[in-house]
Amino acid sequence: MKTSLIALATILTGFYWIGCQNRQTTTETTTDSIATGTSGMDNPTTSCYAYSSAADTMRMTLNRTGNEVTGDLLYKLSGKDRNTGTITGTMHGDTLRAEYSFHSEGVESMREVAFLVNGDKLTEGYGPVTEKNGKMMFTPGASQTFDSKMALVKVACTE
Repeated sequence: MKTSLIALATILTGFYWIGCQNRQTTTETTTDSIATGTSGMDNPTTSCYAYSSAADTMRMTLNRTGNEVTGDLLYKLSGKDRNTGTITGTMHGDTLRAEYSFHSEGVESMREVAFLVNGDKLTEGYGPVTEKNGKMMFTPGASQTFDSKMALVKVACTE
């Protein structure tokens, strides 16, 4: 009887060990896919967005590969200096978080930007900022408000 119980325990331990090994492999694969942002979105895409009113213009071109995003951004807002530059960032769910390097009145600056993606619209986020290493960054822990008054809509890309 003892021999049968020892044999049964050995077999069950073997099955448990094999099951754990398979589960670890699956978990590692999933984690790697999430960490690299690949999950089937490796094909680069380019999208263009614009907002225009009688006094204001905003334009953005986004180049996306997985969760990585680069592109160009232009602000031409009434009563403010025109600025144009590039963005580099990542998608976090439905939110683009990026560093915006831009020129305005001959001065090069950098600030953090956030845009909420909702279908074919991008809505810019605003919130408290602090200076960190010469860059204006959203204050850690503070929430952003996404104002849809000046939402950028998807448009055809032109050269």
